[in-house]
Amino acid sequence: MTLLDQDRFLRIKDLANIPAKAATQHIYKSGMNKGRAKTINARPASKGLLSVSDKTIWNWVKRGAFPAPIKLSPSVTVWRLSDVQAWMQEKGMEAAQ
Repeated sequence: MTLLDQDRFLRIKDLANIPAKAATQHIYKSGMNKGRAKTINARPASKGLLSVSDKTIWNWVKRGAFPAPIKLSPSVTVWRLSDVQAWMQEKGMEAAQ
């Protein structure tokens, strides 16, 4: 049985509420791209399991007040669903609907 077969994993986007962000245009002011425009894509809102921001979750992790994340790679961090659910039960919380 592999690590992934044992439990379901959650990313920060699955845990936190992330507000929507509209697409924007960035105009380079200097350098070799001066005057050129770059479109920064829109981001849809995300309703996570907890009704808090990603910054709040990371602050809790730093203080040791939230289950420690698991680093799968330099850019991928996850939490075990069972750890998060146990933490929520301990705090008397229900999942955000």
